[in-house]
Amino acid sequence: MGFFSKLLGRKDPALEDASRIYQKLMRQSRQTAFYGEGRAPDNYDGRIDILTLHISVILDALSKHGEQGERLSQAIFDVMRDDFEVAMREEGLSDTGIKRRIKPMMQLFYTRVKSYVESLQTETPTIALQNAFQVGLLNGKEELFSVKLSRYVVEFVGKLRGLTLGEIALADFDVPPFTGQN
Repeated sequence: MGFFSKLLGRKDPALEDASRIYQKLMRQSRQTAFYGEGRAPDNYDGRIDILTLHISVILDALSKHGEQGERLSQAIFDVMRDDFEVAMREEGLSDTGIKRRIKPMMQLFYTRVKSYVESLQTETPTIALQNAFQVGLLNGKEELFSVKLSRYVVEFVGKLRGLTLGEIALADFDVPPFTGQN
């Protein structure tokens, strides 16, 4: 949101929608079922990667909604980046420290999103996602979790299929449950 919009009290609807979507995805990605032994690492990188995975699914769905979908995708990215910056400030980092840390984080985000979205657009998204997880998030470990996670993601994609841009913008979509259990 620009300086004058804040000053005049105008709100950007795309940022409001993005914030609503981001908060829903953040809550889902914090579910304990995603983390721990035999699952994603329960650390900063693992949590960011699970959040990135959820955002990737939404970005893929929004890509089918033309210019307005692109605008909302950019707003989601902006909300996420702002959230990361706030978290770093709370850790006591200065502007210089944030700039040093945010750039590699955003590069990794883009790399992961590209990998996940490309996987979703293949003939066999479940297998492509498993391969993407093994290269990135799971780094060659936890194959059983990789299978479960890829099935979960494909189910999530299915729940978004056919939704209007308005339904997605209002975060009026279901996220499938994930237990992470055998």
